Amino acid sequence: MSKPFYLTTPIYYVNDRPHIGHTYTTVLADAVARFRRQMGEQVRFLTGTDEHGQKVEKAAAAKGIAPKALADEVVANYTDLFARMGMTHDRFIRTTDADHRETVQARFKQLLETGDIYKSEYEGLYSVSDEAFVTETQAKELQAQGLAHQLVTLKEETYFFRLSKYEKPLLEYYAAHPDFVQPDFRFNEVKRFVEGGLTDLSISRTTINWGIPVPGDEKHVVYVWFDALLNYLTGAEGAWPADLQIVGKDILRFHTIYWPAFLMAMGLPLPKTVLAHGWWLSGNDKMSKSKGNVVRPDTLLKFGNDAIRFFFLRDMQVGYDRDFSFEGFMDRLNADLANGLGNLASRSISMIQRYRNGAVPTATTLDASDAAVDQAGRAVVADFIAKAQGHDFHAALDGLWIYLRSLDAYIVQAEPWKLAKDPANDPKLDAVLCNLYRALRATAPCLASVMPELAQLLWENLGLAGKAADQRLGELAWDAPAASPVAAEPKPLFARIDKDKEMTELESAATPAPEAAPSLDVPAIREVVDADTFFKVDLRVGKILEAERVPKSDKLIKMKVDIGLEQRTIVGGIGKAYEPADLLQKLVVVVANLAPRKLMGIESHGMLLAASDNASKPYLVAPPADAQPGFLVK
Repeated sequence: MSKPFYLTTPIYYVNDRPHIGHTYTTVLADAVARFRRQMGEQVRFLTGTDEHGQKVEKAAAAKGIAPKALADEVVANYTDLFARMGMTHDRFIRTTDADHRETVQARFKQLLETGDIYKSEYEGLYSVSDEAFVTETQAKELQAQGLAHQLVTLKEETYFFRLSKYEKPLLEYYAAHPDFVQPDFRFNEVKRFVEGGLTDLSISRTTINWGIPVPGDEKHVVYVWFDALLNYLTGAEGAWPADLQIVGKDILRFHTIYWPAFLMAMGLPLPKTVLAHGWWLSGNDKMSKSKGNVVRPDTLLKFGNDAIRFFFLRDMQVGYDRDFSFEGFMDRLNADLANGLGNLASRSISMIQRYRNGAVPTATTLDASDAAVDQAGRAVVADFIAKAQGHDFHAALDGLWIYLRSLDAYIVQAEPWKLAKDPANDPKLDAVLCNLYRALRATAPCLASVMPELAQLLWENLGLAGKAADQRLGELAWDAPAASPVAAEPKPLFARIDKDKEMTELESAATPAPEAAPSLDVPAIREVVDADTFFKVDLRVGKILEAERVPKSDKLIKMKVDIGLEQRTIVGGIGKAYEPADLLQKLVVVVANLAPRKLMGIESHGMLLAASDNASKPYLVAPPADAQPGFLVK
């Protein structure tokens, strides 16, 4: 048995519910999987979730639950959505799965034994959002994007992967495999980055606990990206190497630099193609939960699964960003599905019923216009197959819809309602009706990978048995005789959307209800003190230079704080709200003239100001970013 066509999506991080970006990626992969099955190929389709790392650990701590409990909670949103949308993946993998843990630890040990992984100490800039150390070039990129606040200086013992060793092999592989990254302009970005030089990669952490332990050295947790990328091996089940790995452009470097280097070190073949798609934007801005412009798939599902699938694949040109708007979404569906294909199918089937009692005639003679429609139909099917084989459903659908629109013009020009009045026109009328039937019969299986429900409905309206999705696209016989009459009462393919009504409802749902004033769970105001007493308290701006947890305490963090005039050791009870790595370089307000006291045997010389109510976590009071250590707070 030949190797299946192995297809993967990225595994989605469990820090939030799925949005349309996640949904688009999975829809694209599902369309590829369905298309390949229609081409007679076996398919292995993998998707899933990435559940380890610092962000999950912190989010779980903030909610007061275990990281696995948080992951289970978020994962349910993905599995439920994908089930509702009829995704056809063969496995939904989780990085918390037992077999994945075995894969990661086995591969880590393999590379440790070959020397491709070694232990050392690292100090440098660390991106909290990406959970990765960054180079100077990457730091500049983040700064240019206004993300410098996500960078902290971190020093820790770590295991390194010898990424620098694979700089030349990667460039040689790129040169020998021009289809390794698509589209081409994304491949050029990858090449330029590697040509700029690679440094060894830190692949373990000691500052977090939520992850897969390094085998034999369990104070280290395997770096989340080394862990996550190996899911593609865990879930392969004999199908490796991957034929197509679909990723977003924001994680392209991880998949086209780190991932192939890991595989080279393991002695494994590389994926055939990594396809990087762009982002769905909102108002030409990246969707972000913090910006409040995220569109959830649930909002669109009221229009049906096929509506979402068609819009995503019809409107997004793979590799490029695309702006999303509800108006554009509804306009596309009304124009292409309700007024376009839906109307064409209804008219064509109705005319076959009216003029031939439902029996599809055979074209005996074709004039120039009939022959042109016939030849264009055969060509558009071949073009659709070729474009879909290249994963370009945008272009495949565009070509098909150009042809479908031409059929409307063909009907207007032929005027079958006039032809039907004179039996002498029967050969021409038969040719027109036959051409329309053949075009729709070919359209249904072409659309089965994009809109499986609508394609099946069209197939049944044409009076055909079985499933449109079971038709082999490469074996479609354009001029085969009709197997049976068309349906006597065809069902509408797509109902026109009342755009004004839907926009009113969307705008109404987006208007937040007035919030009740929060009740404060705080102590009463303390006794009055005079100004002289208050002014005895010396408050200074400080900067945290070092931070580490106090052993045997889940609350205390020991910090070295620069207060301008000197550096102090201060112990704070903030460990349930902050990670040490998050505190580095943070500006704080310090009570500088507080008498020293010992906490867990450590002398603490000062106190950090924080705000909270009786139940909440502490929120460190932070001076403006341009304040300097030693400034007097007054």
